[in-house]
Amino acid sequence: MLISAIFVLAFAAVVASMPHLFIHRFSYYPMTFMPIFVPAFLIVIGVVGLIISVLALYFSLRLRGLSDVGAVHSTGVILLILAIIGLFVANGFFIGFILLLIGSILALTWKP
Repeated sequence: MLISAIFVLAFAAVVASMPHLFIHRFSYYPMTFMPIFVPAFLIVIGVVGLIISVLALYFSLRLRGLSDVGAVHSTGVILLILAIIGLFVANGFFIGFILLLIGSILALTWKP
């Protein structure tokens, strides 16, 4: 998910640097709204994906050192919420979503 967010941010930078590619070639009316909204949308998706993936990495690493049942279950809930949000910002890379979902379910069902 982290790599996907970085790719989206890089693609947003490419799209923002070349607005002339969004002008319709067969019409007299240029698509002026496209160069403004496409990079902004991609930047929002990329930043949200970056935040979600960093939080997922932090809580996954934090989960490794926990031994209290309540703390493990609450961290599993947080990871499940991050997995659901990560599904929408995964941008085609669903491996991170699946691994995060499996890890959160394992944390929720963990018994010492």
